[in-house]
Amino acid sequence: MSEQKRREVSFSSLEEVISDIEKLASSQYETTGSHSFGNIVQHLATTNEMVVGNIIPPKLPWYMRMAMPFIKNGLLNNPVKPGFNLPNTAMQEFFWSKNDVDLKEATENFRTSVQAYNDKGPLPVHPVFGKATKEQIHKLILSHAAMHMSFVHPK
Repeated sequence: MSEQKRREVSFSSLEEVISDIEKLASSQYETTGSHSFGNIVQHLATTNEMVVGNIIPPKLPWYMRMAMPFIKNGLLNNPVKPGFNLPNTAMQEFFWSKNDVDLKEATENFRTSVQAYNDKGPLPVHPVFGKATKEQIHKLILSHAAMHMSFVHPK
């Protein structure tokens, strides 16, 4: 991994995210920032599984729960920016593997999470951001994916 340059990317569907992952994985790529490509894709799969209720995240500290409605509104009106630090070790370990994750395995996990999202749809109460419409959650998921995928570049 090298310096933290980012590519410009946006998605209008989760299928576009899958396509971007597959395109980058099928050629030479590099990542910038703190995470490998496999870890990034697994992180996106984890967040999708959380949004449909297949896995339950650790409870946020009270101050984060109070701030999340305001953070959510900001994220709905602006792109997700990198650099958000998770509040504790339990959250860090829930959302990010300590070890490198195999990209093929992570990609399959992401495909499965997208299928669950398409079949079930998001929970009416987001486990992190609270009450939100399906459209708001969809926008948050795509913006989140774009931010993380911006750290993966073709060589």
